[in-house]
Amino acid sequence: MADKSKNMSIKNMIKTLLDIEVDTEDISKLRENPKEYIAKEEDAEKLKDLFLLMDLAEDQEVDEDGNY
Repeated sequence: MADKSKNMSIKNMIKTLLDIEVDTEDISKLRENPKEYIAKEEDAEKLKDLFLLMDLAEDQEVDEDGNY
């Protein structure tokens, strides 16, 4: 699946996972101001939650046995 995700665009991944259409491939810009790149206001909260989840996942370190 890692190879598949490398070939998918940011727009397509967000659409597939959250059913949200975004107008940029720049994840940094999207993270900074999600409202600028979406059509529906309520989708901005979903994107903020996605970025929070990403931050939380990044903060957790997993050893080779899968332990946190």
